[in-house]
Amino acid sequence: MVMRKELMVGISLLAGIIIGIALLGGVHSHITAGETLITVQQENVSDNPTYSVLGKVSNNIVLDTPIPNPEEKVLVYQVIPSHYTRQDSISLAQKFNISTTGKIKEVEEGSSIASEDGTKYVILHNSGSIEFTNSNRAHTVNPFDVPGNLPTDDEAIRIATQFLTDRDLLPDDAICIGTEHGKIYQLGNNGNNTVVWEDIEVWYGRMLNGLKVKGSQLSVAVGGGGDIIDYYSNWRNYEPYKEFPVKSPEQAFDELKTKGIPVDTNTSDKVSIKEVYLAYHTKAGAETEYYLEPVWVFEGDVIVDGKSSMTVTEHIPALTDDAVKSLSS
Repeated sequence: MVMRKELMVGISLLAGIIIGIALLGGVHSHITAGETLITVQQENVSDNPTYSVLGKVSNNIVLDTPIPNPEEKVLVYQVIPSHYTRQDSISLAQKFNISTTGKIKEVEEGSSIASEDGTKYVILHNSGSIEFTNSNRAHTVNPFDVPGNLPTDDEAIRIATQFLTDRDLLPDDAICIGTEHGKIYQLGNNGNNTVVWEDIEVWYGRMLNGLKVKGSQLSVAVGGGGDIIDYYSNWRNYEPYKEFPVKSPEQAFDELKTKGIPVDTNTSDKVSIKEVYLAYHTKAGAETEYYLEPVWVFEGDVIVDGKSSMTVTEHIPALTDDAVKSLSS
């Protein structure tokens, strides 16, 4: 389901920004805000948990779907660590048409390389994530990335997939899960909003052991003329570790009701859970991960005055307490 979202900077994202600054060093990116107020808005196809900074939390959660059959044990995967070298930076930069070797920075967290003018750069995080940005185009008002210059969504998927395939950047287990549009609006004096910048982000997901891997992300931003202006990958390599017992879905639901679900500022009648399933959940790209563990996923709607006001997704760790202790010992 596609839904509107507001972009909020969480702790993990802030950590990623700090690490990115350390890796870039003297390389400067910029976001042009113009002389008038602008806002960024996207349509979300990713399925990360619902977060709320200042909103309310509801504990009136109703299960409006059958409980799935319980799983006794689930395979846990071990992360194959990444450690990127100077040559890795050079090789990856060439795939994004950055040919310079003069602006390479290596720190404990990873490495980065930038074009001579510093407007294009690639960052490789040893935690497993990779990013490329053309700072003259990505999230920056410019004459190229405007609605009239964009391809269709189907064309953007074809362009992004071909780009990744040609450069050996498309993992074998990647599945295209949809597109979302990033937009910058200029607020006019008459109260009307005008889109002054737009891109199309093509998103890919994955499955392991027959389960979705929540948090694994591969996105390619397609701008005006079909140009690739931004790329992000949080796609760690895993190997099977061992099976561990998991909680029942009923126990996970009880934990969810105790924890509650963020409902922003809505005074909700209830939160209606429409789907429950087992999945894996990977950590954010800026965080170190050792094991890929299962979670119970609860998806549903915040109900206000009998109608859905927003969709919600929540994750409850699925491993039993004894399994967690065994894994961490």
